[in-house]
Amino acid sequence: MNDQPWARSRRDVAAALTSGVSAALTVAHRGASAFVLTGDVGAGKSHSLREVLARVTAPRRLVRVGTLTARGPYAVVCELLGADHGPTAPRDAEERLLARLDALCAAGPLVLAVDDVHEADAASLAVLNLIASAAEDLPLALVVTRRPRPRREHLERLLRRPSTQEVPLPPLDEIDLDALVHEQTGRWPTPGLRAALLAHRENALRVTTLLDDLSRGGALLTGTHDDHIGLHSGPDTAAALRPGLDEAVAAGIRSLRGPVRQIIRVLAVMERPVTPEELASVGGVSPVAVVEPVQTLLDRGLVAFDPAGRVAFTHDSYRDAVARAIPPALRRVLHTAAADHEASAHRVRHIVASGAPPERVLSALEEAGAELADAPAVEADLLADPPETWRTSTATVELAVRRSRALARSGQMRRAEEVARSALTTAIDPAQTVELSRALIFALTVQGKTSEALALIDRTPFDTASPRVHAIMEDHRRQLSLLGGLRPLPLRPPVDDPLELTLTGLVTEALRLCLTGSPRSAVELAWEASRRHRSAEVDPYEGSASDVWPPFVEAFLNGPRTAEAALREVERLREERAAQWQAAPHQLLSAAIAMSAGRLDEAAATFDAGLDLAETGELAWTSMAVGARALIDVLRGEPDAAGARLDRWKAGPRVLQFGIPQPARAEVALLEARRRYADAARLAHQVRSRAAEGHHTVWLATIAPELGRVALRAADDRLRTAIAQDIERLPAPLSPALVPSVLLARALTAVAHDETAALAAEAAEAASDIGEALVEMAAWEEAAVAAAHQGHKDDARHHARSALRCADRTGAVHAAARLASRLRTAGVRLGSTAGRVRPATGWEALTPTEAQVAEQVRAGLSGPDIARRMHISPRTVQTHVSHVLAKLGLSSRVELAAAAAARAAGTPPGPVPVRR
Repeated sequence: MNDQPWARSRRDVAAALTSGVSAALTVAHRGASAFVLTGDVGAGKSHSLREVLARVTAPRRLVRVGTLTARGPYAVVCELLGADHGPTAPRDAEERLLARLDALCAAGPLVLAVDDVHEADAASLAVLNLIASAAEDLPLALVVTRRPRPRREHLERLLRRPSTQEVPLPPLDEIDLDALVHEQTGRWPTPGLRAALLAHRENALRVTTLLDDLSRGGALLTGTHDDHIGLHSGPDTAAALRPGLDEAVAAGIRSLRGPVRQIIRVLAVMERPVTPEELASVGGVSPVAVVEPVQTLLDRGLVAFDPAGRVAFTHDSYRDAVARAIPPALRRVLHTAAADHEASAHRVRHIVASGAPPERVLSALEEAGAELADAPAVEADLLADPPETWRTSTATVELAVRRSRALARSGQMRRAEEVARSALTTAIDPAQTVELSRALIFALTVQGKTSEALALIDRTPFDTASPRVHAIMEDHRRQLSLLGGLRPLPLRPPVDDPLELTLTGLVTEALRLCLTGSPRSAVELAWEASRRHRSAEVDPYEGSASDVWPPFVEAFLNGPRTAEAALREVERLREERAAQWQAAPHQLLSAAIAMSAGRLDEAAATFDAGLDLAETGELAWTSMAVGARALIDVLRGEPDAAGARLDRWKAGPRVLQFGIPQPARAEVALLEARRRYADAARLAHQVRSRAAEGHHTVWLATIAPELGRVALRAADDRLRTAIAQDIERLPAPLSPALVPSVLLARALTAVAHDETAALAAEAAEAASDIGEALVEMAAWEEAAVAAAHQGHKDDARHHARSALRCADRTGAVHAAARLASRLRTAGVRLGSTAGRVRPATGWEALTPTEAQVAEQVRAGLSGPDIARRMHISPRTVQTHVSHVLAKLGLSSRVELAAAAAARAAGTPPGPVPVRR
């Protein structure tokens, strides 16, 4: 969250927010793009929001949460975006909503606003976080208002986003107060009235209600010849001025009696606008019997009809005051009555609030299964406040298990951990202890708390569970050790026949085989685990990561092209199996594959989106991605960005995935780029030693060329010898994906230097065959440098041209500069063959991926369509479109399509219609 100082007055808030929103709508903007206006009940948030929206010229969409017909999953964002998924949210609801957002933003800048966002359904709050993320790359601003209480997890996450600016609403000052009085009465307050009202400056609603009360009591004095309004002194006036908002509202509520009080209590319990017929039905009276009570409430200004003819409170403070005034026993009766007139998730909410026994809640959850199946955040919210009347029982513990798993499925791992831990302290039944422990172990694993998860496995009596569950947890113990790099990877399998293992065991064995140098065997097990996942033959909570790892193994076996095809297949399975938590690891895998293929700008955008998703889902296993992203910074000639990224990594409580020192690998590259060769070599020794000791054979082979180049430039023969020995210890035969790296490593560590150029050229050709663009570029660089040192200048220039073509295609400007520098040292100058520097603006500034995206936009494809065609995420497409618009000085995809069409036709673009 940004720490920019905000306003001291309401006028400053409106001006600053308007400025911030307007800036966020520009494509090149990199500041705040989401704004949260915070204030207590009655502070004037809605008024300030309307004022800001009135000043913004871009199209606006506003939703006030309290006016929604229903409070089901995604209700708020569906209304905000003009989408309708029907009575049951589909499994791909989030993808559909983001596709709708993309379509809305295609024509130009857009402002999305949500009033009282703290009351939104949990599924909508989760999507609002995704919208805030997308706003960083779209001409889009998100503005919401909220109270400091209640605290909502997904809303707290929104506030923690670096691109979110929280704007506290300050109290009214004298000018604000005068304007409010004038707006309310048409006159300006006298000094006496102003002084009396300033005592309530913290709450704009209290000022307006007080003016109404004073007016009805005849305490306001208006002159006949001026435009001022004053205050008549007297005991009644003094009494009216004394209470605060809560007491004033409560006093008004206490004055209600009989049918009027009954109807307003029903309305408060329903917590949504309702028709008079619904009020009558829940209240147990005829529709005619509610006519007069509703009219009384209308006359008092406590309720009003919305455009759909439903009765709603005119302000949340009235609803809250009514709810507080209902005795708990009577409130439970009203919730019971409401439950009989609601369906699905709404019914569950009333049943929980009614204090019904947990067995009935479980039954209601089962009945709402279709609505809640793909909205775990909503299910978790429904179970957030169990009645105090519940005692520990089999049913209450089962509800805790359900809530913990729902929290985990919705990416709220810390809360899932808290719920499971708390329930474990009261669970008695051994079977439920096991289920709670499994839920807790999953939450701990995702958060990278491997030691705690292992300790829990040790002290949980899994031997009392079924043999299958016991075997799953034993296999999970091995997986935790591997995932956390707690000890060197075993070189022997745990059993003779891996197909006897559980799904968790199959995945673990596939990873062990892959990392220790046998990806051919590993890929079969990885796909077998994916095939079995969610089948009838396995435990439903077994092998939850089975669909994550096949592309990872394929990348080490056959390279990026095969890995991309594998990724498309597991992404299809993710949607089919509604495993949305896998979106972040799939995104990070997609980025890693794009990086190997040399699409650096795509990889950077995809890494950024994936890391954002991982943060949202509290996924701790991001070290491989962070290190790779820093490497991209180095390759693109942005060492300061790489350094800052690695510093942030070191400052946080991070864990190394598999124990692989990927961030340190990036730091080696950064030190080399800064020409600190001795320091780079010292760190390279540590990286190599740690990987070798951990038996990370395959990873060590992939980075051997980078370490070998550092050894060469630092004249570190000991490092070169160690790398050569590592290469010779690799299991044979080598997988196709490893052949180029191993050939290049041998070229760099060869004793006979006259072999270097030939081996490097062979490595380049092998890398080209499987699409390993970065290895190909590095190999041509070494071939060129070796040829130059041997005096073969023509060969050096020939190989250099190949390397520079790779550098230009990938955007690796640092690699191109490094090559030119190394060749100059060897006495070879490239001259005009040194490649061109891509300009900062204009069509020539576009990277190959950006140019491809622009062409797809010209063809009329939407963002999701482009994502499907290019096999990247919609968020990555948005990032590319944002970069293209900024480089071309355009503001929308409509303008881009017109400009691209005009360029293709060879004619200057005409005026572009932009929606305002």
